[in-house]
Order: sequence, then C-alpha cells, then structure tokens
Amino acid sequence: MLFEIGEKVSLLKETGLFIVIEIHTNFAIVKDEFSFEHRVKRTELVKRTEFPIQGTIPNKETIQLTKIQKGTPQAIPEIDLHIEQLVASDSSLSSHDKFLLQIDAFKHFTNQMIQKKISKFIVIHGIGEGKLIQEIRDIIRNRDGFSIHDANYSSRGVGASYIELKLSLVKLF
Repeated sequence: MLFEIGEKVSLLKETGLFIVIEIHTNFAIVKDEFSFEHRVKRTELVKRTEFPIQGTIPNKETIQLTKIQKGTPQAIPEIDLHIEQLVASDSSLSSHDKFLLQIDAFKHFTNQMIQKKISKFIVIHGIGEGKLIQEIRDIIRNRDGFSIHDANYSSRGVGASYIELKLSLVKLF
C-alpha cells in the first residue's frame, strides 16, 4: 500500500491512532497520539477510513435504563408432556406412539430453548411408572452440557424436572 506523510494510520496488533512522519522502503516512522515515534514495518500499517455516522448517537441523558427489581422471579419456560396437553384426541394412538410423541415433543422443545439461548427450563412429565423421565434422563446423560434435577415439590408436585443447559456445550437434537 502507498502511504503519505501526515496520513493517519493504525497498526496491526496495536491500538491507537498513528501519523506517518517518514516513509522508507521496508519500514515507516510513525508518531502516536502521545508524540512518541515508532519504527514499524510497512506491512503492519493500515490506512484509516472515516465513516460518516447516520442518525444520532444516544448519550447518557437519552438512554433509559430498565431497572430490574430484586426478588422479582423470572418466568422459567416449561413444557407439559402429559399426552392430553400434546394432542386433542389420543384414542387412536398406541402406548408406544404416545411415548414417542412425548419424546419428540421434549426434543423439539429443548431445541427451541437452545436456539433461544435459554439455559433453564422445566419439563412436566408426571409420576406414572417413570418410563418417560427415565428415557429423558438417558437421552440427557449421553449428551454434553445438560444437567437434570427434580423440580421444586412445592410448585409442581413430584412429576417435574428442572433442566439446565451449558449453552457453549449443548448441540441440537
């Protein structure tokens, strides 16, 4: 690149504004904003381009901060896997089909939580014989970034689980 004396430049791997004061074959002498001179390779110089800013830039007075009140519980998303919550009529479905539908609903809901970057959610599975929760635990046990706990008894009874995701590790189903 061709540089001119007096031109404002930046340096690769450096912060700040520099001005070219001498140009040589393989290097240049630049002055930083504190008037210190630096000898740098010409390949480390980068031309600066000023971009006009469209519109207005908000300042402290114009920005309204939303205050979060302490003690305000945040709603945790949940999915109810009871079959009557998933389909209008289950009379034509076998037990195995219902079970597969519940697992598919769990996977679909979990994928939505991952995509929305929501790291905590509740799965309501009911008590029953425990086949559904056991399958969910088996699915989660074989994947990175998942942890599962029993949900609080007081708010959801004993048929719910609290799932936490480490978003940097989880992958979609």
